[in-house]
Amino acid sequence: MPKKPCAHPGCFRLVEVGTGYCDAHARSEKQERDKPSEAKRRTDRPSRKWYNSKGWRGKAGRRLQQLDAEPLCRLCPDNSKQLATVADHVVPHRDDYGLFWFGALQSLYKSCHDIKKQRAERREAQGGGL
Repeated sequence: MPKKPCAHPGCFRLVEVGTGYCDAHARSEKQERDKPSEAKRRTDRPSRKWYNSKGWRGKAGRRLQQLDAEPLCRLCPDNSKQLATVADHVVPHRDDYGLFWFGALQSLYKSCHDIKKQRAERREAQGGGL
């Protein structure tokens, strides 16, 4: 039967066509496949539904109330304030219903929000907390 290289990046062991991975990588690939993906973990969170609700996104929703009250990004330097597009939770809600709906918000420009969130996630991953 014809052979081809293992599908694992950087592995050149030959395997039978249709097998995909060599013995060394078959188990690790199955474990990766069976592990819940980060995207699925995020979409299964209760806050996903909250962010898409009328209470958050609607015409009288909390997001627009925040952006109307504070239209410019709180983190941009004073000389280059951008129009805010994100209502950010000052204290991350972590799917806590009370913090999500009643916690303090701040208005941020999208890129400022992304930078703030990435820094917080990096600190948390390094054991530094919030």
